[in-house]
Amino acid sequence: YASIRRGFQVYRQVCASCHSVDKVAFRSLVGVTHTEEQMKKIAESYDIADGPNDIGEMFERPGKLSDPLPGPYANEEQARAANNGAYPPDLSLMVKSRHD
Repeated sequence: YASIRRGFQVYRQVCASCHSVDKVAFRSLVGVTHTEEQMKKIAESYDIADGPNDIGEMFERPGKLSDPLPGPYANEEQARAANNGAYPPDLSLMVKSRHD
């Protein structure tokens, strides 16, 4: 599992600045790249938009294992604006798009 763990590290340090992995939840990496406790700490290091609360406002909270890994942009328009009109693809299903 060392190579998968290294791939996750590279994603977090390099790829995550532009690309999302919207279909991957923190819990799906438990036992693959990290232990449950390690992944809980990683998830908690992210601020996740949630809500609305009792007064109807959105708020941020620490991540949980059930959350998907957050992307770098709030929406497609923001992503395109930051990348000269190009929309960085989500890498969640990239392996399924490859032809063998």
